[in-house]
Amino acid sequence: MSFRPMLRPGQGFQPFRVLRRVGGLTEKGRPTTSSLKPQGEFLAIITQDSPSETDQHKQPGSPIIHTIVQRGTQNRAMANDILERMKDGKRFQVKGDPQNPGDLGHFLVYKVEERDDLQ
Repeated sequence: MSFRPMLRPGQGFQPFRVLRRVGGLTEKGRPTTSSLKPQGEFLAIITQDSPSETDQHKQPGSPIIHTIVQRGTQNRAMANDILERMKDGKRFQVKGDPQNPGDLGHFLVYKVEERDDLQ
């Protein structure tokens, strides 16, 4: 039996890629984390938080403005990883560890911030 939600076009599951920062050294031997390495892909639905949710989860200097709900727990992202929506290349930074509602392993919930400055 497959999962078939009743959604309008554009509201369904979309493919996301998990990107993790990779460390290296500069010419002078200082540590750096300049490149992003793909860690896997998953399907998820993205929602925009309401103003009250944004205020509730606000952190100084970096408000959380979206929630991403991942189907399954394969290829999970961790705090500070980048989630890239493969459809349009938009990138979101994960704020905090993902939540596993009911500890059932069916879905993971990420609080993220949309970032245009992540390369």
